[in-house]
Amino acid sequence: MPVMPGARSAFGIGRENSPGLAVNASRFPPWSKFDASDKVDFLTDEGYRASMASEYGTVAGPAVAEVDMSGPGFVDSLGDLLHNILGDYAVGAAVSGVFPHTFGLLNSGSGQPPTHTMIDSQQLTATTGARVYPHTCLSELTLSGNAEGLFEVQAKGTAYPSSAAGSAMTLTPTTEQIIPAWRSGLTIAGVAAPNLSEWSVSIERELAVMHTADGTQAPYTIARGPLKVSGKLTLIALDESPLITGLLTNQQPALVLTVSNGGAAGALREVALTMTKAAYQEAPMKRDTLLGYDVSFKAMANSTDASASGGLSPIKAVVKNTVTTYA
Repeated sequence: MPVMPGARSAFGIGRENSPGLAVNASRFPPWSKFDASDKVDFLTDEGYRASMASEYGTVAGPAVAEVDMSGPGFVDSLGDLLHNILGDYAVGAAVSGVFPHTFGLLNSGSGQPPTHTMIDSQQLTATTGARVYPHTCLSELTLSGNAEGLFEVQAKGTAYPSSAAGSAMTLTPTTEQIIPAWRSGLTIAGVAAPNLSEWSVSIERELAVMHTADGTQAPYTIARGPLKVSGKLTLIALDESPLITGLLTNQQPALVLTVSNGGAAGALREVALTMTKAAYQEAPMKRDTLLGYDVSFKAMANSTDASASGGLSPIKAVVKNTVTTYA
């Protein structure tokens, strides 16, 4: 009996020109986890029939798919995820072949970011060996790092029900390298914080899955709602500033988290997250071998972090790599 090892899996992502219309992959993130699940709301006939039973039939109702992927933070495919959840995007002039891509909260028009097709090439689907998840909208994107591990990414979202890919995925593996999290950097109110040992930033977005009586099992649309940003910093204690100047006096300092491979000129790969108003929520002391603080915060919307579409935004992200555009 034939079997298919999981190691033969590969994944793709492509920006859709028309929401819900599946496209081929433009990048191939080597995620270490890709959990995709079609969810069908089955409708049951429970009408009485003079029998001591309760269920007599079932039909398929509305359907969606849920996706959950994670793995090392590769800087080329990260831009697709930021574009999907934030929406506002601009690219600057290249320096030594490295383009600066700026992502912010889209506050113009309908406020709806682009949608993407996720492709799961598992070699099982007849003829093409892959399934597509069109109209993927992210509800959560978390970037994190531990000084003893890697820069990592986790994303969750909702999509239209899956279908067989129209053609086999032509895999072009990324040539980017993983980045160790010890290459992270943090500034608090403009001052470098070399005592950072672990960090995470979560961008969360409300999704409204809207079904209509239009003869289609898939949603009419998956709409994006308000966005919020939160995070956590683990700091080796140098003084009481996380408690005194951060939490108790509610100063809401500017936080800038940067992850870089340390490359020069055309070899540079970098991610910078700017949260100009970070309101500390908790700062409990850790009593391990060294004293420390676990600081949780929420990023408040402000005009400094806003992008070209104006309004207010809690975060701005700048990614530097050799991708020419995410548009």
